[in-house]
Amino acid sequence: MLTIPVITFYVCFYFIFSNKSEPLAWSGFAAVGAVNVIIAAYVYSAFSEPDEVEVDAKRAGTVVGKFDNDASGPRVGSFKQRTD
Repeated sequence: MLTIPVITFYVCFYFIFSNKSEPLAWSGFAAVGAVNVIIAAYVYSAFSEPDEVEVDAKRAGTVVGKFDNDASGPRVGSFKQRTD
């Protein structure tokens, strides 16, 4: 992940934007774009992982969903549900 923006910068600086008036700025913008793509891929990867509650419930053979006594609800914050 560290090398992709650096490689993008140098490839853009020496080959793609070499004939522009400010190749350093254009290459910097391209490197920042590469960093944003990497961050977006990381966020997508984090959100596509299964929740631990669902994985634990599948292992235990319990039901997660409509009739689980609010066990699958939010655990913290203002939306926390009481289970007593």
